[in-house]
Amino acid sequence: MSMEASQYDNELTYQTYRENDDLEAFHEAYDGAVQSIKADLGESYPLRIDGKPVTTDRSFSVDSPGDTTRQIGTFAVGDSSEVDDAVAAATAAQPAWEAMDPSSRAELCTRVADQLRDRKFEFAATLSLENGKTRIEAMADVDEAIDFLEFYSREITAADGYRFDTGEPTPGQHTTNLLRPYGVFGVISPFNFPLAILVGMTTGALITGNTVVLKPAEATPLVAHKVMDLFEEAGIPDGVLNLVTGDGPTTGQPLVEHEAVDGIAFTGSRAVGVGIERTFQELGKRGPVIAELGGKNPVIVSDEADLDAAVNGVMKGAFSFAGQKCSATSRVYVYENIVDSFTDRLVEETENLVVGQPTDRETFVSPLIDDEAVDRYREISTQARSDGTVLTGGSVISDSDLPDGRYVEPTVVTEIPHEHSLAREEHFVPFVTIHPVSGLDAGIEKSNDSEFGLCAGLFSEDESEIEQWFDEIEAGMCYVNRKQSATTGALVQAQPFGGWKFSGTTGKFAGGYWYLQQFMREQSRTRVR
Repeated sequence: MSMEASQYDNELTYQTYRENDDLEAFHEAYDGAVQSIKADLGESYPLRIDGKPVTTDRSFSVDSPGDTTRQIGTFAVGDSSEVDDAVAAATAAQPAWEAMDPSSRAELCTRVADQLRDRKFEFAATLSLENGKTRIEAMADVDEAIDFLEFYSREITAADGYRFDTGEPTPGQHTTNLLRPYGVFGVISPFNFPLAILVGMTTGALITGNTVVLKPAEATPLVAHKVMDLFEEAGIPDGVLNLVTGDGPTTGQPLVEHEAVDGIAFTGSRAVGVGIERTFQELGKRGPVIAELGGKNPVIVSDEADLDAAVNGVMKGAFSFAGQKCSATSRVYVYENIVDSFTDRLVEETENLVVGQPTDRETFVSPLIDDEAVDRYREISTQARSDGTVLTGGSVISDSDLPDGRYVEPTVVTEIPHEHSLAREEHFVPFVTIHPVSGLDAGIEKSNDSEFGLCAGLFSEDESEIEQWFDEIEAGMCYVNRKQSATTGALVQAQPFGGWKFSGTTGKFAGGYWYLQQFMREQSRTRVR
C-alpha cells in the first residue's frame, strides 16, 4: 500500500497562458521585459555582506552567450578575506535566525515567492540574456524557483520545524525530539539553473534555520544579485544571507575550506563535488555536503515504442538548452530491428531545429555558456568524426545573420562503442550517441553500466517491459514514454530531483519530502521534573 502525497500546485506559467489561449500576451510581456533589462545592463556590482555592499580591488566581466558584444555587468571578486567577513556575519546572525519560529521563516520565503511571481518576466528576460535560455526554458526556471520557495515553506510549517513532544518514557522525565540547523552553510550554485537551483539550495538552508554565504556561478552573478534584492525586500535580517562572487579557486575554495562553515550545498560537476567531500573529510568537518553531481542519462527505445514519441522525447531531452543540463539525454540504446528508422527520423527532426538568439521566439537550441564549452564541443565533435560517424551537426556556427555568440549545431553520432569516453563522460553540450542493442536486458545492462545514475528514460508500450525497467534501472529519476522530453523537466514535489551513484551525495532529492531534513541534525532533550 502506497502513501498518497498531499496535492501541490506547481507554478506553470507558459502552460497556463497556453491553456488560456493567450500565448501572445506571454510573448509580449517577455519581449517587453527583454528590452527593459537590456537598458539596465552593464552596471558594476559589489559583494553583499551583512546587509551592506562591499567593493573590492578585483572584478570580472560577464558577457551574454547569445551576443558576446553585450556586457551583462562587472562584478566584484571576493577572496579569502571577504569570505572570512561573510562567514563571520553569517555566524553572528545564526542564533537569532534559528530562534525565530519556523513559520516566520516560512512566511518570509513565501513573501519572496510572491515578489518573484510579480516579477517573473523580468527574471526570465534576465536569464535569457545572462545564461542564454530561451523564453520558455527561462520561465520554467523562474517557476521552479517559486515552487521551491512555496513547497519548502509548506513543508517546514506542516512539520512544525521538525519538533516532536515524545512524552514521558519513564516517570518524572519529559522528552522532546527535534531537528536543529548545523549553523552556516556555503551554497555554491551552477550556471545552468542560476535561479531555480540557487533559490532551491538557499531556501533549503535558510528555512531550516541555517545562515548562508552564497557563491553563484561565475557566469551568472546578475540573477544572484536580483535574488538578494528579493530577500532583502522581504525583510531578511542582516547577515543571514550574504553574497560573494568570483571564481572557484579564489572565492569558492576558501568558502569550502573555512573552519566556521558547517555544511555545503553544491550543484555542479562530479570532480568538484567529490573534491568538496574530500576537503570536508581532510579537515575533519562533520557537517553535510549536499550535492548533485551530474549525469550521463540513458534512454532505451524498444521495438514496442511509439517512434514519434521516442524521437520527440530524445530530441528535446538532448538538445533543449543546448544539452547544458545534468538531466540531458546523452546516450540512446535502440533495439536493433528499429535503430535505422529511429536514427533517420531523429536526424531529420534535429536538422529542423532552430539554433538562434535565446530571446527569439522560434529558437530551440540555445548558445553555449562560455568559450570553454565551445572548445569542449569542438574537441568531442572531432573525436566523434575520428572514432564514429557524425550523422548531423558537429560544427560551430558562423552565421552572419546571428550576432557574435557561442552557437553550435545539435549533434547526433553513431558507431561509438558503449565503452568509449564519448558514451560515458558528461559533456554538457548538444551531443547524443545512438547505440543498437539486442533487447531490453542488454539496454538495461548498458544503461546501468555507468558511474552516474541521475535520469533514465524508456519508450515502450509493453507493460512487462515497463515494469522490468522500473525494477532494474539504476537512476534517481525515471521516465516512461515522456515525449515532451525523455529525461529533463522535473517538477518540484511531483518529481524530486536527484541521483544515485556519483550523481549525488545523499540519496535525498531537491523538491522532495526528505530534502530539508538534510540541513539539520537531531537532538533529543530530556528534562527531569
